[in-house]
Amino acid sequence: MGVTDWAWPEFGLLGEFDGRVKYGRLLQPGQDPGDVVFAEKRREDELREITGFSMIRLIWSDFAHPAVTAARVRRALSLSKGMQAK
Repeated sequence: MGVTDWAWPEFGLLGEFDGRVKYGRLLQPGQDPGDVVFAEKRREDELREITGFSMIRLIWSDFAHPAVTAARVRRALSLSKGMQAK
């Protein structure tokens, strides 16, 4: 399966942090940033398919706006919980 940065299983929500590091200096020799993005998308798709959970992704700039980010996370938690009930 895989590991996520955050998980709220009771709400059916997974969370990931996206930083530029994994798309830049952490690239393997010969690896293109597009390869990493594509692999991340496939990994996320697989996690959602296996768990039936939703996913929220945050980036550094989200932390500069904590109230907006918190509202976004709360909204995702609420929507995910509603999807789990169906």
